[in-house]
Amino acid sequence: MRIALVHPFSWPAVRRGGERYLHDLAWYLTRHGADVDIVVGGRPGIEPGPDGRLVRLRHPRRLNVRRLTPTETFGLPALGWLARHRYDVVHALTPTAALAAVATRQRTVYTALGHPDPETLARRRYTAATFRTTVRRVAAPLALSVSAAHNIEEITGVKPRVVPPGLRVEQFPLRSGARTGPPRVLFPAHAADPRKCLDVLLAAFPGVLDRHPDAQLVLGGGGNTSWAFDRLRADDRARVEGATVDLGAGELADVPQRYADATVTVLPSVDEAFGLVLVESLAAGTPVVGVASGGPLEIIDRPDIGRLAAPRDADSLADAICAVIPLAADPATPDRCADQARRWDWEETVGPLHEAVYATILRR
Repeated sequence: MRIALVHPFSWPAVRRGGERYLHDLAWYLTRHGADVDIVVGGRPGIEPGPDGRLVRLRHPRRLNVRRLTPTETFGLPALGWLARHRYDVVHALTPTAALAAVATRQRTVYTALGHPDPETLARRRYTAATFRTTVRRVAAPLALSVSAAHNIEEITGVKPRVVPPGLRVEQFPLRSGARTGPPRVLFPAHAADPRKCLDVLLAAFPGVLDRHPDAQLVLGGGGNTSWAFDRLRADDRARVEGATVDLGAGELADVPQRYADATVTVLPSVDEAFGLVLVESLAAGTPVVGVASGGPLEIIDRPDIGRLAAPRDADSLADAICAVIPLAADPATPDRCADQARRWDWEETVGPLHEAVYATILRR
């Protein structure tokens, strides 16, 4: 089977969830016999690799006019490539790339990477119209979580199939045993992205320090943090800064050990489409805290592996973190966390779900 995976950015040049999903999907499909082209933007060229061919297309900057982003304009360079090459399935991760595949009369799967919000889309007519058209025209629209699927249906009238991203479990070795000693609270997201709500976590941390004076906040996703610290009161800022260690994004090889070294991993963002960092942490045996919104509701669905906090509520977040710290000290917790993470294993579950989608549209 010939499959094209189409997205403006590649992993690890860009280290976000969508790019990670693209890379791991290519790995799984290639491993299972597919002929995969990963079609992305960049300096033009074709680079063979163990997980498929990396096809880079020139993405002219002049396309990014009227505040349009590369995500919104990549369909044009993708159109030229797809018009010249035929695939059994084109799996696109942006609306315009999906419409390019539809325009070339190819079987098209579209995964909506975000958690679409009707109010946000309404403020951008181009984005809203393109998104609705895409979901209605492709052969198989997919959502990363039940919550995201609900929003997509509300916006478009089309019910997408839920196919989440996966985890290569072997990349996140389980660290057995209790997490004891001074609590290490890991924030693994990109700090400069306000959607990840680092400001809420910083506002919650004085409440954590009140109960655990030796707690440490570990920032592990890179990005500028000053905007979030600037929102703290002066006395709280000095206290939280004194308890914070910023490791930066680091190398890819650093990430599994950071989860294993943590007492609890925290993702305070609202309306996450999925929340893969939570699953990565669980695979390493470290319990998690998320927000009762979007994908984390489906990941943290039992109290013995983590807690959910109210959205944008610093007090609730502090309570959730403090509830998970003693949970991490239970020697049985790491195995429970790892068992939960295996629900999203590429080999056992997530990969076969993708293959089932492709098989369905091939039969039409």
